[in-house]
Amino acid sequence: MTTVLFEHALQQAINFVQTHQADLGKPVLLVRDLFGRIRIAIERSPDEPTSIVHTQLAKTFSDTLQNYSPTPDAVFIYGNDLFAPEAVFNSPDRHRFEDSDIFVLDRQITNQDWLRGPLQTTEQQTHPPRATLFGIKGGVGRSTALAVWAWHLAKNGKRVLVLDLDLESPGISSMLLPASYAPKFGIVDWFMEDALGQAEMVLPDMVGNSPLVTTGMGEIRVVPAAGASEGDYIAKLSRTYLDLNHGENTVTFAERLLALLEQLEHQEQPDVVLLDSRAGLHDIAAISITRLDSLALLFAINTPQTWQAYRFLFTHWQRWGQKQLPGFHNNLKIIAGMVPEIGVADYLERCRQSAYDLFADTLYEEDNGTNNDVFNFAEMLSDAPHYPLKIHWNRAFLEFDPIYQQELFDTTLVQAVYGSFLEDATLLTLGENL
Repeated sequence: MTTVLFEHALQQAINFVQTHQADLGKPVLLVRDLFGRIRIAIERSPDEPTSIVHTQLAKTFSDTLQNYSPTPDAVFIYGNDLFAPEAVFNSPDRHRFEDSDIFVLDRQITNQDWLRGPLQTTEQQTHPPRATLFGIKGGVGRSTALAVWAWHLAKNGKRVLVLDLDLESPGISSMLLPASYAPKFGIVDWFMEDALGQAEMVLPDMVGNSPLVTTGMGEIRVVPAAGASEGDYIAKLSRTYLDLNHGENTVTFAERLLALLEQLEHQEQPDVVLLDSRAGLHDIAAISITRLDSLALLFAINTPQTWQAYRFLFTHWQRWGQKQLPGFHNNLKIIAGMVPEIGVADYLERCRQSAYDLFADTLYEEDNGTNNDVFNFAEMLSDAPHYPLKIHWNRAFLEFDPIYQQELFDTTLVQAVYGSFLEDATLLTLGENL
């Protein structure tokens, strides 16, 4: 007998349910635990004849899935035997398998937020435009682009709020704030104090004013990952991602991050908010991209490693999140970073083709001409999510330190490297040209 591995177990469980749907009823929920073991959840216990059938099915299911099933006596979960059945059968992480009557609840330690919908705002008002800058791989010029964009917006009179959410590897805050301008506290301090109900003690001292712009222009207000008074960053970071239990209610890390963002927006009254998200498939990136109602600028360089990494994410969205996240994918936009100095047109064509293949294979829906809401874009449409905005590579920005190299903001140089990106990204975010 072939050993069942993780990558096959769920599909085998789905096949089993489809084969025995008449005896299991509809709907059926498959619950996969942290070790990958799968159980069958049904809302009510069956009557005695069906119970005997379930006992037989449990043995077959356990034999079929081998180590990815519990023992036969633990295969079935019945809702009326649970203390809080709604936490299972109405979980926000329950996802329908394709168009069937089978649902899957995948218990994961991390990465649940990639499939959760946008958070409901706690403020009874609209928020300022937000943009998240994200790279599936590091070293693609994301933070440098954010610094230049913040400068461009401020130069044109905008009040810009920047959050350094790359907590494991802070960067943008040190690019925009010299040590003498750093505020007393940072993002990890807020989460530390929020857990004890005293976040208001640090909020007023979390924002520094970047000296990158001069009087009479706009402003760049920066919220660093760590404040100037940082004593033990690692100890605070290790406690940052906590969900909080308040009686019967749980406040998730995502909800706490939204609360922080809204409090800062209320305090600072920015025209636009730029979020520097950490690279990779991390929870904070998931929240920034899918849950904060922000434009998601996805940085890429045209390498197989980049597109394969994005394919892992997009395939995950395709399989489980397409119907659960309506409208979310309209916020996506590919950024071609570090476009080489030679062969520009050919490079951009290859990058566009790679991005189109990614979207077409995963998120784009089949357009049969009868559904006006279908998510599908022509390959050469410049407004399409896959059609990349471009940022050119330039040696001058290789070791960019904007505070002490302000000559690099010479209009000609910035225009040559970032001009089209600044124009297009600003139009997408603010709906206006500056």
